[in-house]
Amino acid sequence: MKYGLKHRVIGAIILLSLAVIFLPIILDGGERPQLSQTTTPIPKAPPKPEIRVHEPVAEEPSDIVKKAPERGQWQSGLSERHTLASWTLQAASFKDKNNAIKLRDRIRAKSIRSYVRERSPYFVVYAGPFADPGKADQVKAALKDGFGIKALMVSYDPMSDVRQ
Repeated sequence: MKYGLKHRVIGAIILLSLAVIFLPIILDGGERPQLSQTTTPIPKAPPKPEIRVHEPVAEEPSDIVKKAPERGQWQSGLSERHTLASWTLQAASFKDKNNAIKLRDRIRAKSIRSYVRERSPYFVVYAGPFADPGKADQVKAALKDGFGIKALMVSYDPMSDVRQ
């Protein structure tokens, strides 16, 4: 008997909810208010632009092309792996990162590009990079005179941090 009463109450709730949902739709008569429709005219297409192509004037290539100067292997600009050859100066190595950053900032104060790379367990301070080894030698002399640092010239590899 318990379950019979429970089923009747649930059925009554379902019928009541269906009546609440569908009776207004049925008694409304199905007529909906008409909304006013507005149309906007489509503007005319813009005029097509005129495109004029001028023929290029041929110039004598002899005035433009110049013979490249003779260079040694170190000045060729390419390494053995056919990548851009450049050099950097290894100035110092520190175990403390703060010391490396202080030296880097002191070198930068003299208008010399410098950076720090982590080579576990050391932090290495570099000056450069330089495309011309002659410029690297000048900076190497400036580091020796200004800071007493005997820098090592090494080839610059921008991807060395990524490969580690």
